[in-house]
Amino acid sequence: MNTTLLKTFVTVVNKKSLSLAAQEIHITQPAVSKHISALEEYFGVGLIERRGRRVTLTPAGEVLYQHANEILNLLHKTECEIKELCATVKGKLVISASSIPGHFILPYIIGAFKKQYPDVHISLQISDSKNVIKHLLDESAHLGAVGREPNNKKLNITKFLTDKLVVITPPSHPLAANKTITLEQLASERLIWRELGSGTRSVLETKLTQRGLSFDELNITMELGSTGAVVNAVEAGLGISIVSQWAIYKEKQLGRIAVLNIEDFNMERDLYLVYPKKRYQNRTVQAFLEFVQNGNYTLPQFTND
Repeated sequence: MNTTLLKTFVTVVNKKSLSLAAQEIHITQPAVSKHISALEEYFGVGLIERRGRRVTLTPAGEVLYQHANEILNLLHKTECEIKELCATVKGKLVISASSIPGHFILPYIIGAFKKQYPDVHISLQISDSKNVIKHLLDESAHLGAVGREPNNKKLNITKFLTDKLVVITPPSHPLAANKTITLEQLASERLIWRELGSGTRSVLETKLTQRGLSFDELNITMELGSTGAVVNAVEAGLGISIVSQWAIYKEKQLGRIAVLNIEDFNMERDLYLVYPKKRYQNRTVQAFLEFVQNGNYTLPQFTND
């Protein structure tokens, strides 16, 4: 079927007049009548009733009007999506990220991406993992980056990097000369922790619980709202903590903190890119995902000593 006939029919219904429809789509009124007659012949049933200059729908016409709108809207969406795929990568990309990927990883990736796609304007918003998911679902962000795997069926999730959590102490701390610390030693120390909603906190507490060490058994003396604040508090001698290796790269290089591993304890966790399933992802989002997945960027290298 020629979709032009459907467009004419929908316009007639919307305008409630053959003559007004003809003016709207810039064809003659006899041509409009011919289009309607062709549809009625195709379906073998009357679709409209003429009452003077106005038209009304028959029951069959009501059904066709509903589905014709759906068909034309779907066709328009398809055309837009195909044009988007073929278009130059440009426009705005809003990324919502939790603390670790937002502060310490994405700036490197975005910098490399911008060299390849200079016409893309990127806005990076940093909050906790819970709010990242909220921003994706309320469509205020195109893409998210988090440190824990979201449990939400409305989101696509793809791993893009492996992170490692490490224990940090002031250089003057009695444990600083060691390379490792036991879980028992950890539980007895004054600990500085991230606030609720933090992906790092959630992953860490899950791992500790799996090893039989609950949050209530820890000596949490302070909870802070950012990883940077945690690192600064450790440097100031207020306690020790567990943070991502990405958060202390510079401090470690400068000797401002000591870094330890926990004995017989897997401290790795995955970082994820997340984006809505149902909402169509434009070419810019697709290009960024492909860029990250292909590893077209360079990140700082860590030593595990």
